[in-house]
Amino acid sequence: MDKRKALIVDDSSLARMMVRKFFSESFKDWDLLEAKDGDDALALVEGQTLHLALIDFNMPGMNGIDLSEKLLEKHPDLSIHLVTANIQERMQLRAESIGIGFIKKPINQEKIVAAMQGLKG
Repeated sequence: MDKRKALIVDDSSLARMMVRKFFSESFKDWDLLEAKDGDDALALVEGQTLHLALIDFNMPGMNGIDLSEKLLEKHPDLSIHLVTANIQERMQLRAESIGIGFIKKPINQEKIVAAMQGLKG
């Protein structure tokens, strides 16, 4: 069986490093793909099977919701969570309407575990 794969998308290398640290300590059976923005993420996941995506909302270029919509077109069963410090009601309603969860920054191991609870398969 292939390892499960998580996609981490954040324009902050420090934020990606923190998530990578959590996974390396507690979720060694996962492969991580990292991208700095939406365009990078879309190119990186082409042809990949993904199980979880943790996506920053505020990034240069496309925002996290727009990226999530594009990812769901190709990966309809993907569990996606926006990672953000600012959850405006309008943004939250849009995200919830397409099935995206939220993780409030700062991210930690417990929040990642909670996001994994909803995984399919």
